Amino acid sequence: MDKRAYFEDLASRWDRLPAAPDAPVRTRRFVERMALAGARRVVDVGCGTGVLVTDLSLALPGVRIVELDLALAMVRESVRKHRAPGVAGVCGDAGRLPLAPASCDAVVCFGVLPHLGDLTRVMPELLRPLRPGGIIAIGHTMDSRELNAFHAALGEPVAADYLPPASVLGDLLHRAGARSIVAEEQPGWYFVRAEAGCLTWS
Repeated sequence: MDKRAYFEDLASRWDRLPAAPDAPVRTRRFVERMALAGARRVVDVGCGTGVLVTDLSLALPGVRIVELDLALAMVRESVRKHRAPGVAGVCGDAGRLPLAPASCDAVVCFGVLPHLGDLTRVMPELLRPLRPGGIIAIGHTMDSRELNAFHAALGEPVAADYLPPASVLGDLLHRAGARSIVAEEQPGWYFVRAEAGCLTWS
């Protein structure tokens, strides 16, 4: 089974899978740490079933949220759960985002980064739709060592999906043109935030 099919198959039961008892608290902490005050359009890359939508909507009244995932079933589940004028679903690949340059205020990736493939290629693409000064935020409810062991135990097709240490990801973002990078990692917490620099693409 390839990765897209794997997540398509999981979509209908994703919200019933075991999770840490304080997972909602960690999700709220992630949204708060992003510091997105004033953001009007946020793209949730690898949205899954929409775990961030409620907290984003509460933190940013009137925000437009684009729920984007490689698995169409995940997008449909998120949109079904969060029926609101400000929430739109898009099926797409993080390596080739169907978004115009400088078209959004924030790109968020929560619980998804290891599944996105070659990060040296993906990081510039995640920055591309951000306006100058826009925010990219990446988070997990495990540190990189915990998460990599968890994926290895799950087996194929996610066994080799790898999350680098937060400091290494910060370096990748810097090389891709990001600035003001914050990288935090401890047991049960992984958070990287950065700002997009000036437009450099044609």
